Amino acid sequence: MKKYLQFFSLLIVLLVALNVNAQWTQVGTVPISGTWPSISVPSSNVCWIVGGASTPMIFRTVNGGVNWVTMPVNGLLTKALMCVWAVDSLTAFVGDGGDASGSTGGDAIASKTTNGGQNWVQMFNTGGTAGFFNGIVFSKVNPLWGIAESDPPTGGAYYIQKTVDGGNTWFLQNPQASGSASAQNSIVIIDTNFYGFGLNSTPNRIGLTTNAGVNWSFIPLTGGGTSGFIAGFTFSTDKLNGLASASTASTTLARTTNGGTNWFSQTIPSSVTSAYPNIKWVPGLPVAYCIMSSSSTTACVKTTNNGATWTAMTFPAGTGQVNHFDIVLEGNTVYGYCIKATGGVVYKMVDVLVGINDPNTNIPSEFKLEQNYPNPFNPVTKIDYSLPISAFVTINVYDALGRNVSTLVSQQKSAGNHFVEFDASNLGSGVYYYTINAGNFVQTKKMMLVK
Repeated sequence: MKKYLQFFSLLIVLLVALNVNAQWTQVGTVPISGTWPSISVPSSNVCWIVGGASTPMIFRTVNGGVNWVTMPVNGLLTKALMCVWAVDSLTAFVGDGGDASGSTGGDAIASKTTNGGQNWVQMFNTGGTAGFFNGIVFSKVNPLWGIAESDPPTGGAYYIQKTVDGGNTWFLQNPQASGSASAQNSIVIIDTNFYGFGLNSTPNRIGLTTNAGVNWSFIPLTGGGTSGFIAGFTFSTDKLNGLASASTASTTLARTTNGGTNWFSQTIPSSVTSAYPNIKWVPGLPVAYCIMSSSSTTACVKTTNNGATWTAMTFPAGTGQVNHFDIVLEGNTVYGYCIKATGGVVYKMVDVLVGINDPNTNIPSEFKLEQNYPNPFNPVTKIDYSLPISAFVTINVYDALGRNVSTLVSQQKSAGNHFVEFDASNLGSGVYYYTINAGNFVQTKKMMLVK
């Protein structure tokens, strides 16, 4: 009888999931000004939106879009905000466009709040007369790793600030490339070695580093339009499959399956012409979403096989000028929010993933910390761990003297199988120990760094 009940329960779950027709629906409006609002979604119920024209504007929901609250801007200057990355309902990072409207650039500033916007603290500024923060983005593999990218403040070199401790400290990088600007919301980071951004150039190009910024490649694209801003740019966490698109795209994307070395044209079921693209990849899965939006029409398409084939999703008819969207995966469900550039209309998507190889859908029966792989390693290794229930997880790395040399994880994690990468580029050879704390579970394992 127990087996039959289990089978019947599973059948109900599958039938419910299979009948979910994922679509975008309006969940409210925010009185935002400016033409380039940006959005960040740290969880299914929490969403931040920033923008503004002559003054910065910030809005937030903590109940899935039912209510939107205007957030304080104490400590921010009278500049339009161009990008946002939210960690949770209290902590967020924002970058401005350098001037009041964000149209000409200037001495752009990046700021942070840890108390829900009651106070904003300036982290760094670009200097110059053409700075413009296109994005502040953190890795979905390890939220301690992040980058903030700006147009060249004084011409020539681009401006990138990088952090490996969750935004507490930052250090500057200046990749050199021809072209005067990159693209808002085109910033990508997978880990401390692999990150990049889209450019505004002819032919279309993306900038990419695979060795932590020591070297940069500026790679021309095939597909996804022939010119304009590369506003849509994303990579899978496997660092092999990637997608990109320019603001002149309509029926194709640029696609790579070898880490960005080569790109080819990939057809998608969209008829929106001269569209502004946004592309988001679901971490750890072969799933990605692309929104193409013109002045009057918006289309959303989805892939579940790393971009090889695409299907259209429902989007409200007659909707145009969607500037940005973001997604988050919780369990086997993807939650997305997008913001319309005019009118401040906010749309939401709830997409239940069915039949996709997701290791987190198989909930483990016990806490577990795996041996790192490879071991010995140089300089990057992977650490897998399992949680039977949701828990606040910390994973710290210690040297042989017991000193904490790195915090790899420090956040709430859902039940499931997880992993994190440890980059020991700045450490010397020797024995190191990594310890997990999750609820009442504590375990330590030894690893060897050999350079």
